[in-house]
Amino acid sequence: MMLPPRARRHTMPLYAQVANTLRGEIEAGIWSLGQQLPAIDDLATRFNVARATMRQAIGIIESEGLVKRRHGLGTFVECEPREQRWLPLASDWNSFVRMVEPLQPKLILVESAERQPRIQDGEGKPATAYQHIKRVHYRDDQPFCLIDIYLAADIYLRAPDQFRTNIVVPMLAAMPDIAIGKVHQTLTVDGAGQEAAERLDLPLGAPVANVRRTIGDRAGTCIYVAEITYRGDVVSLEIDLSPTPVGDMG
Repeated sequence: MMLPPRARRHTMPLYAQVANTLRGEIEAGIWSLGQQLPAIDDLATRFNVARATMRQAIGIIESEGLVKRRHGLGTFVECEPREQRWLPLASDWNSFVRMVEPLQPKLILVESAERQPRIQDGEGKPATAYQHIKRVHYRDDQPFCLIDIYLAADIYLRAPDQFRTNIVVPMLAAMPDIAIGKVHQTLTVDGAGQEAAERLDLPLGAPVANVRRTIGDRAGTCIYVAEITYRGDVVSLEIDLSPTPVGDMG
């Protein structure tokens, strides 16, 4: 499979794009445990890249433990196909709260300071002030997301220690005097930039899911903004596309 022309115009380095493709094939089980990959020259021809680029790509997936180069023998798959992604991204409020409630990740606080987020059209009125919390969330001692949270300052000041050290959304959902209004989530797929790669222990350009979440109250004020980068190998998104029965269409 040759990389498409648009891939060569991508900001992600070419070797990272090739590594992503091979990583996906190994994790999908296309290459089985112990199977030998084609020679560097053959892979370089397949992807239409230079041999040096191909060696860089193999070096990335070898550093992740996916393959092992054996001198004089070749490159062999070293891992079992990846387990099912454990963090399904919710598509409605109740499912969202249920998704995050059982999480008990280790939270590493990177920064806590007053700072204004970007409030986009349709996300509501900005609060008077926000508290910015930047954290890395871990599960089983492995980082799985980098998150920038902007929480309305008047809400944050009710329980600053708890908001800094706990998952914020269940706390908001449990506050009886906060009426949740519009909640919106946008997901895009990209390659890890410098900070995400360092914080999430990923190669530069590895697949990540970028999620922007906003929560507004019933008065139309945007009380919560989160910019989240998830490792691409932990999240999934499932949406029910079943057609509405004719009798239920009003």
